[in-house]
Amino acid sequence: MTLNRSLQLGLGLLIGGLCTSIHTSANAFASASGAAQAEYWPEPVAWQAPAAEIPAYADKLSPALTQADITAAANRVADWQLSQYDLRSNMMRAEGRASGIPQGWMYATWQIGLLEWAKVSKQLPYEQAVINNAFTNQWLLGPRVHHADDHAMGTVYLDLYERMGGEEKIAHLKQQFDKVLADQPDTSLYFDDDDKFHQDLAHRNFDDPSCTIRWCWADAIFMAPPVWAELARITGSQKYLDFMDKEFWVTTDYLYNTDEKLYLRDSRYFERKDSKGRLIYWGRGNGWVLAGIARTLKELPDHFAEKERYETLFQEMSARLVDLQQKDGSWPSSLLEIEEQSPPESSGTGLLVYALAWGVNSGLLKDEKYVDAVHKGWASLVDSVQPNGKLGWVQQVAFAPGSATAEDTQLYGTGALLLAASEVIQLDHK
Repeated sequence: MTLNRSLQLGLGLLIGGLCTSIHTSANAFASASGAAQAEYWPEPVAWQAPAAEIPAYADKLSPALTQADITAAANRVADWQLSQYDLRSNMMRAEGRASGIPQGWMYATWQIGLLEWAKVSKQLPYEQAVINNAFTNQWLLGPRVHHADDHAMGTVYLDLYERMGGEEKIAHLKQQFDKVLADQPDTSLYFDDDDKFHQDLAHRNFDDPSCTIRWCWADAIFMAPPVWAELARITGSQKYLDFMDKEFWVTTDYLYNTDEKLYLRDSRYFERKDSKGRLIYWGRGNGWVLAGIARTLKELPDHFAEKERYETLFQEMSARLVDLQQKDGSWPSSLLEIEEQSPPESSGTGLLVYALAWGVNSGLLKDEKYVDAVHKGWASLVDSVQPNGKLGWVQQVAFAPGSATAEDTQLYGTGALLLAASEVIQLDHK
């Protein structure tokens, strides 16, 4: 395949020579007895000179659900994001906050999306970019042992471990999760901004609400449960699945409104109301949840007694969220405010398109309305992509509904679009 020049620039992530050596460590070879036979060896990904600048595309992306059109849109977005990396830095881009570390949730969402897209579209350069990033991270999770945001990158390492082997890829993940199991907090899920604890970790200062040592906010459903379920599947260790299941339902019982069939973001929203006196349900927050449930369901074994309960929750939420989609295919940042068309919010929309498309592809969502919602949602995402591949209309880091502009982008928005592409492209084959 031919790499376009912005992707070439993105693959400059590697310090010189890393591309050709990442799989040639001693772990990849047989013992020093002399048998130099690797168990795994990647296909070469050709090197090309990086571009001096991001190209300007003359053609307009199409929202059509053909493989060629979906691939064109997803690749352009991936290429632009890769072009933002800085060869000199192990942080890749400017770090605006401690939680923006390269092992944290923002990078994780982007890397999860890029890897899923690489696998489905069979594009080795994208997979290689994820491998390179994991090596730069030294296979580390974020430094906060209990915090869900610092668990999310584990999915990337587990996927690469399953494909490539090498216990070092999941050693820190297992170490951190075993620490959690050895010290399972029972603190309240009440989210108190005035009750924070300070940690000096990874050369950064973290000040987090005390409840975040558990999954006390809706976003955590995307960040942690899929990783715990995947580790349980890969290792065959029931202890990880038991912990995930227990904590998932504690969070759900606390934040899920069974009447609205939506999650509140955290306990601060038990009483807060919008201008019409309604409780506030955040679009991206519910996108995190629905996508998180989908990703968890992918890892649950069929014999797991509680699997049907997760499926029922996923179906209930999906039915409700389809009714809240806007005419342009996006979901509003504040889900109940659909009286008038709100500006698109592409990160929440991307997460919801991914989850709904996965539901269709898995057979859990059978009604044609779900296919229609995916088509409309994908069209909205494509319309949010600038000619150079930058995804706009991404609400910035937040915990509640808020505005976005055509210039606003973030790693997690790109990751959400690529996750959506990885499922939308499979609709063609049904």
